[in-house]
Amino acid sequence: MASPSKTNVLEGSVTLHILRMLGPFSIAVIALISTGIIDTIYLGRLKDAARPDLAIMALAALGFAFPISFIANSANIGLGAGTMSAVSRALGQGDEPKARRHAAAAIFMGLAVMSILVTLMLLVAPFLLPFAGASEEVAKMAFSYLIIVMPGLVLVSVASMSNNILRAGGEAILPSSIMILGALINIGLNPFLIFGWGPFPRMELEGAALSTLIGNAVGAGYGFYLVLMHRKAVDFAGMTLSSLKHAWSIIGQVGVTAAGTNIIVPVSTFFAVSIIGNVLGEVDVAAFTVASRAELISVGLLYALSACIGAVTGRNGGAGRTDRVREAFKVSYLICVIWGTVMAIFLALFARQIAGVFTSDELLIAKIIPYFYIVPVSVFAYGFVFVSAAGLNALGRPLYGLLYTVTRSAILYLGFIAAGVYLAGLLGAFIGVAAANLISGFIAIYWTMKKAPMTAKES
Repeated sequence: MASPSKTNVLEGSVTLHILRMLGPFSIAVIALISTGIIDTIYLGRLKDAARPDLAIMALAALGFAFPISFIANSANIGLGAGTMSAVSRALGQGDEPKARRHAAAAIFMGLAVMSILVTLMLLVAPFLLPFAGASEEVAKMAFSYLIIVMPGLVLVSVASMSNNILRAGGEAILPSSIMILGALINIGLNPFLIFGWGPFPRMELEGAALSTLIGNAVGAGYGFYLVLMHRKAVDFAGMTLSSLKHAWSIIGQVGVTAAGTNIIVPVSTFFAVSIIGNVLGEVDVAAFTVASRAELISVGLLYALSACIGAVTGRNGGAGRTDRVREAFKVSYLICVIWGTVMAIFLALFARQIAGVFTSDELLIAKIIPYFYIVPVSVFAYGFVFVSAAGLNALGRPLYGLLYTVTRSAILYLGFIAAGVYLAGLLGAFIGVAAANLISGFIAIYWTMKKAPMTAKES
């Protein structure tokens, strides 16, 4: 593990610890998000005289495929939360050997679960795409993307578990470097494989998928090296069948519920895209896809914040420092409000320019712009939801996050989008997203601060 003097979140200012981790994590998350943004920009500029609607078709295919791939990747995120929780609580209790055994077991668990899940998702994807409203050609493009990108999610499990093992010890720079390295390789390869620059073939949407696969593979190898050789934070030799079962039980108590929680979000997104695709059409799906990707600019720091809070709440909760756990939530909520306000103003002021970066199609731009006036004002409240869930997951209390996410994504988000689409088209969908964020955010902050225990379960 890293030097205790630098990463001991049990002592010193809670605010400074969160800010210390937030900087590197923000860079890492922005790098990771940038891969999706840059994919969208490049695909939105595809041109082919024989296929005048190629860019819209590629964006629509990405819109249909992304929720399916993210359903699988959400299991990685959930298992990572379980890993973070188990390892950070063991460290908070002062038991480093147990933390190392838990870490090794987490890597095995990630590989096993993701291999099964990816296989199942690829088997059902051909049936899901037409259901969502994709035309035959767009569905074919979407599946060609999935068949390449999905196996890489098995490798992502190694990177994800390695990242969370390091974060559980209070580290920021090394886990961030795992994400940054994979993202940079993805971004660097994108134009060569999408457009066929130099000696590379023009692969279009499949090129975006292959870039992602290669970036994930490199990130996984680097992450495994860090935890095994550099930090020696995993102990495979010390594992027994009994310790493996115990570790999987502890990780699963949070990880399975957190995975289910995270899967709810892309499942809801898939049904939202299906509503838009079946009621409105593929142009509106493309616009919704671009708008959602562009908005990632504003939520990047808040995603990073949710990665920081777990290390603080998990270790302090494990050590019985409930005062510091409560303070971590308060500080994180304040950051959500400040950042959300700044980004809402920025996105509203530059709505047209941002939309124009993603596409030159005036119809798409006109459909995208209202998103930036409506949804970003609610992003701070959406931040409340996933910051609350992350902080409580680390305490070994994942049911709260499940409740918050079901309320936001499965009930409010889908319900409001469905009503909005039928009443006001794509504009109604945007209003529905904002309403879901605001209502669920205030539920999450109230219930966390007034009802949820600030103690950690034993790891």
